[in-house]
Amino acid sequence: MTKLLITAVAGLSVFALSAGAVAQSGDMSCADYLKVDAHAQASLSAEDKALLQASPEAASIEAKIRVYCKANPKASASEAAIKAIQ
Repeated sequence: MTKLLITAVAGLSVFALSAGAVAQSGDMSCADYLKVDAHAQASLSAEDKALLQASPEAASIEAKIRVYCKANPKASASEAAIKAIQ
């Protein structure tokens, strides 16, 4: 249970960090999310990437957010997250 919780939190950490980066200006667009996500993914260590992939649920949510954002770059990142979780 603890491991699942840790991996779920880690899996959503990229989104949380991205959201925190624009907290001052409101919700970021999907286009901005994809830019921040690409930068964050490039800066992750192999160990961090393995941790993110340790939870199939978290990896699935991240993948769904990316797919939604690629298809809807003008949508908000929070809308993408909500759609991914549903």
